[in-house]
Amino acid sequence: MAFKKEASIKGLDRVFAVSPEARPYTLRDNGFVNTRGGNFQYKRDMENESNQEFVLKVTVDKDLKGLKISTVNGSGIQAVDITKLANNDMLLEKVNFIFDGFVDRNVFVEIKD
Repeated sequence: MAFKKEASIKGLDRVFAVSPEARPYTLRDNGFVNTRGGNFQYKRDMENESNQEFVLKVTVDKDLKGLKISTVNGSGIQAVDITKLANNDMLLEKVNFIFDGFVDRNVFVEIKD
């Protein structure tokens, strides 16, 4: 999956881009870690009310221009559309809370239609 200027979580109608104000220290202060390739990655283990495990992965390229967002199963192999899961209200609330925090801290900007 290539980096894009704008990215969204599969199934959600929110679109994000890296904030022009974001700096490497901004990402590190918000839980991102450096990868071997020099990119920045945020991984958050999550589970829904039926105790299924998921991982929210957000990767920003080393130039702070591109972005990848995905939700995968607990093993990290298969992409999951969290909006189609049963009892997903708490999971969606957690994801929205995380991204609201990223927007508030100038990591991302939300693209409005």
